[in-house]
Amino acid sequence: MRNPRETRPRGLAATVLAATLLLSACGGGGGPSTGGGEGATPPIPAPAPMSPSPPPHPIAKPLPAEVRVSCRFSGRRVGIGPAFANERPGLDDLETRSHRRAFEVGSGRWRDPLGRDGSASAAEVVRFLRAFQTQQEREGGGDLVFVDFGAQKTLRIDSTARASERRATIAALRNINTSLPWENRILLGPDIAERFVTEDIPEDEIHIHFTDGKALWPEFEEEGHYEPNILGIGGSNFDRRESRVLGGYTYIDREAVGSNNKRMEFVVTHEILHAWGMGAHVDPNLYPDALLVPILPRNLNTVPRLWLTVEGEAMLAEIKIAAGTRVSDLTVADLGPWEDDGFHIAGQTSLGGTDSGTMQFGAGYRNGFGRPWAWGPVPETRLRHNPELTGRRTATWVGSLLGFTGAGRPVAGDAEIGIDLASLQGRADFGDLESWGRETHPGARGSGLVWGDGDLGYTIGVRVEAGTEVFVSVFAAGDDPGNVTGTFVGARHEGAAGVLEHPDLSAAFGAAR
Repeated sequence: MRNPRETRPRGLAATVLAATLLLSACGGGGGPSTGGGEGATPPIPAPAPMSPSPPPHPIAKPLPAEVRVSCRFSGRRVGIGPAFANERPGLDDLETRSHRRAFEVGSGRWRDPLGRDGSASAAEVVRFLRAFQTQQEREGGGDLVFVDFGAQKTLRIDSTARASERRATIAALRNINTSLPWENRILLGPDIAERFVTEDIPEDEIHIHFTDGKALWPEFEEEGHYEPNILGIGGSNFDRRESRVLGGYTYIDREAVGSNNKRMEFVVTHEILHAWGMGAHVDPNLYPDALLVPILPRNLNTVPRLWLTVEGEAMLAEIKIAAGTRVSDLTVADLGPWEDDGFHIAGQTSLGGTDSGTMQFGAGYRNGFGRPWAWGPVPETRLRHNPELTGRRTATWVGSLLGFTGAGRPVAGDAEIGIDLASLQGRADFGDLESWGRETHPGARGSGLVWGDGDLGYTIGVRVEAGTEVFVSVFAAGDDPGNVTGTFVGARHEGAAGVLEHPDLSAAFGAAR
């Protein structure tokens, strides 16, 4: 969103997040405006068709899906994507059942009645988006309009960033990307060794810098200075004639933010959203736990993941809204077809013959966007220390894949995960992939249409994340487009489960050893 009164053909505007040092709270300002014109407000944007051009950098990569471990259940459980209770349905919530290999499979429409799965009605989304205009008027600004997000963006990190700052940036990107379709997700590019003048940042790039103080930050257009309690700034370059976001920047004052990791992740996420194009603030009186509030929440532990909130749904809606639409005039009709529930597919099997060893995986589809997930018990040992694998060179898991095409057609097929136990490298291969009509249960093998050329394959490597071993794509030559994020489940690694995210497929898989 931005102020339509701004008339320059190309401009840049910044939004700040400030901290009141005597309190654990924040106050946001309108921020400096460097080239954006008087009264300019940076964007929250709108629709952008998928760019036919390649990413700005050939080595820009999609990030793995978010992995979380929880001890709230009976034992430690690892989840990928919206995998935990209330975020996705259980098999008993789904009407239609069948079996595929060793898995029980269910499908049907579902929504968490309290909206804890991130679902929101069209009316709720419109109310949230209008709260940006409410805050804009409180801050003395004018009308906000939606603009075009433009082509897919690549984020590049200053080469001087510390390890903790890189972790915060990766966490922020994964949080943001989980709310967005594949073609709108922010890629991670190579580091930047020098600072660009903000107006000269290459098109479709976002640059993030971490500084000691604010001496290296962009200067105000007119005489002025940054208050000491400002935590960070984020701004967008945009093309006024095309109403399109071209890229952006963010600067974070590491000294002002401090050493608290949650605080750093919140600030980084907030500023990346501004740099991506969501330039306004939402009314904190209406949505105190939103990421784009001008006031840092007092208890960051209560701030939910972006993709489990109406804020995440609003991001998805903004991609659909026509450029030039005024926020104050927004209606549910501007969102186009909108659902507050979705069609889901899920599979599960018992590992070791006990309910506590259940492995589950699946995907939901609503509003043109598939959300895959996987869930299961954390193994008791590392893979190499599993006594059942002693003396073996490789381990293989075989199972099934379930998911949705970009158009919402269910997909099912076979999955095989193979790992070399010496190198902890391997393959994730998916075959006999078939699709069926929208909102139908996957049929028997051979009853659907071949999806793509029927198979996908990826080179994977094992690493530790969230205290457990995961396997992720390493983007080797010859691999198919897309990204695999998986984990081992069961006390003795009896299962392997994860998600496959592809330009035309959002799927999850489960496999047994």
